[in-house]
Amino acid sequence: MRFFVLIFTVTFLWGLSFPAAKIGLRGVEPFTFLWLRGIISAASVFLIMFARKMPVLPPRPSWRGESRDFWINACLHNLMFITYYHGVDHTTAGRASLFLYSQPLLLTALAAWILPHERVGVRAVSGFIAASLGMVFLFGDRLSSAGGSTWYGDGVVVVAAVIWAVQSVFLKMRLRGFDAFRITAWTQILAVLPFFVMASFLGESWPDLTDANVLTGVGYSGLIGTGLAMIPWLWLLTDYPASRVGVFMFLTPVFGVLTGALLLAEPLTSLMLGGAVLISTGIYLVNSETK
Repeated sequence: MRFFVLIFTVTFLWGLSFPAAKIGLRGVEPFTFLWLRGIISAASVFLIMFARKMPVLPPRPSWRGESRDFWINACLHNLMFITYYHGVDHTTAGRASLFLYSQPLLLTALAAWILPHERVGVRAVSGFIAASLGMVFLFGDRLSSAGGSTWYGDGVVVVAAVIWAVQSVFLKMRLRGFDAFRITAWTQILAVLPFFVMASFLGESWPDLTDANVLTGVGYSGLIGTGLAMIPWLWLLTDYPASRVGVFMFLTPVFGVLTGALLLAEPLTSLMLGGAVLISTGIYLVNSETK
């Protein structure tokens, strides 16, 4: 019972991050959103680290070994978020969540190509087929419409998923066993200055910090999405098999679709629901295959 309470809490909170970002972008421009979110995220994770009396200092910047890899990983992570938040501003929250969570499929393919010990068997291939069919179902509502206004945003979010997959393989190869708290906190700290500079360069205006949209979107994404949700997530990783946790984590895009429809009145068609089921099934098959 404890497992199910924790896993459904984490997947729901992370799924809710997608409409929360959409809400926040109503009152704040993308790069300003990112640097504000970085401050809140880093502060929340640092508070957890201090409370647990964990080491907080990052590796000293260097072009050698683990220190170099630590900062390369942080840069890849932030590049993914630049791409994602640009894309989500041109599509719906539900579609963004589903396309971003194509990342496990991309990750599996990339790992199988790069890492010799990774194998893709029959179950994984079946998962790829199911997920690909789910993508076709997902696009069905736009194929029959005269619009097509979300295609650009969808494509940008897919690029973000590719970057996330590359970053995940890099992390797997280079930073295995490194403190996840420090990776998270300092990655967010690294995001603040460049995103602030980019926001200033693009002439983004200072947001109204009393705006409910800004408070809700930025506050939730920073404090909960990459802050406090880390606590039950780490309990799960510590106490339960990673494969079991990973399978259930792909409920996140499903919650993204449902909360996007509930909070933002975004369309929730039968094709999207069918696509969500097929994508979730495909991801489950890929990630549950016995290695």
